[in-house]
Amino acid sequence: MAKTVNHKERKREIRAIALGLFARHGFEAVNFGMIAQECGIARTLLYTYFKDKRQIFNEAIDEGTNVVAVRYREVVRSHLPADAKLRQICISVMAMLYDNKDFLCVIVDFLCGYRRGGKIPVANIMRHTMGLKRIIHSFIVEAIHRGEYDPHVNANRATALVYSQFETAVLRITVSGQAEISESIDALNAILFNLRSHADGAQRFL
Repeated sequence: MAKTVNHKERKREIRAIALGLFARHGFEAVNFGMIAQECGIARTLLYTYFKDKRQIFNEAIDEGTNVVAVRYREVVRSHLPADAKLRQICISVMAMLYDNKDFLCVIVDFLCGYRRGGKIPVANIMRHTMGLKRIIHSFIVEAIHRGEYDPHVNANRATALVYSQFETAVLRITVSGQAEISESIDALNAILFNLRSHADGAQRFL
């Protein structure tokens, strides 16, 4: 009796192997033949799962961000203060970055290649970027309206500052390789603490 193939699992395995190749050789240097050989399957079979390597790349991004999207829906349905919701989302995003260090290197290399070619960033990367900024902004505005954050906080500047911590984390992860998630979360917590309404009138930087 023929063994039943779990196509969903096989597709996930192929994607993981391809991402490993992208990380070692660079996205542009990897072709379908290399991926098929590394997976131990025929190239024609590989085409039944992915039409090209860009699809592999895009689906890997979507899978990572879906984790955050699920967490966002859970947080939104909760009865937590807006500040707590924002902290939970920020921690989830930071964890996703640190859990995908190799893929982050692939993304940075990919985007640098686009920049060298004078092209704009990939649409789905920009979509996720803007989506995260909107989530951060919405929670900051909610926290201001609820009196959790100082009423004089500029929501746009605060959003940019919080988001910059993810950019900093990406840079540290991909360039130095010595980044620690605890340090990134501490920096985020310091920023969010300074957004809060302080009865003692403590100095804030926003």
